[in-house]
Amino acid sequence: MVGGIVGGVFVLFLVFAVVGMLIGPGGRSANGRDRLVVAEQTPTSSTGQEETSAPAAQEEPAPTPTPSPTVAKPRTYRGAGDKVLKVEETENILLATLTHQGGANFIVNPIDPGGAEQASIVNEIGAYNGTVIVNEDHGKVLRGFKIKADGAWTLTLKPLTMAREWGGDRISGRGDEVLLLSPAASGLTTVKADHSGSSNFIVTSYAEQSRENLVNEIGSYRGEVLLPDGTVLVTVHADGRWTFTKS
Repeated sequence: MVGGIVGGVFVLFLVFAVVGMLIGPGGRSANGRDRLVVAEQTPTSSTGQEETSAPAAQEEPAPTPTPSPTVAKPRTYRGAGDKVLKVEETENILLATLTHQGGANFIVNPIDPGGAEQASIVNEIGAYNGTVIVNEDHGKVLRGFKIKADGAWTLTLKPLTMAREWGGDRISGRGDEVLLLSPAASGLTTVKADHSGSSNFIVTSYAEQSRENLVNEIGSYRGEVLLPDGTVLVTVHADGRWTFTKS
């Protein structure tokens, strides 16, 4: 992850780059999103996470020194079955890493301070393990999650700067993922994409003032797409293994 790979100066550069990507003139992007704060991240161990145990799923203070106000840290919540999980109110865009060990529906909807639901960030059947973006919609405030599950689950919230770094020409993974390009795409760049799953395969790129759907297919996929100039973030929605190769 970025916080554990690059130095503080570069992390701050990525912060400004990602914020710039999500906003446009007057604080809004071409997709109508407001400017949201992305905090610098320093790495924390699992003992520095705030966790909850089922079924209460309430935050507990981490037994580590309190970081400065500009530094955020991951918070992990645990539970089993259906739950309305309350979290600290925020307008920030965040990463959410989720797992589910059940065999039926696993659906997670962010909710605002009034209880209104945002679009689901996960809607799968059976076991799940993936990372997605939370709270990216214009004007939204996150206050919790409505979770539908039949098994044990975990939800870890992290700053956007902790997305997995894509620093070379080739990167592989499985399932849902968020990738932070280092450096940003420049000039004419193509990406060969392969997917071995059986369900949706959706790849989206984010540049300074644009968002573009690169792939939207079902099942196995192999093809080559253009990576827009200035792309700093790529999200992947998949159920199988995937590989991207820049050229």
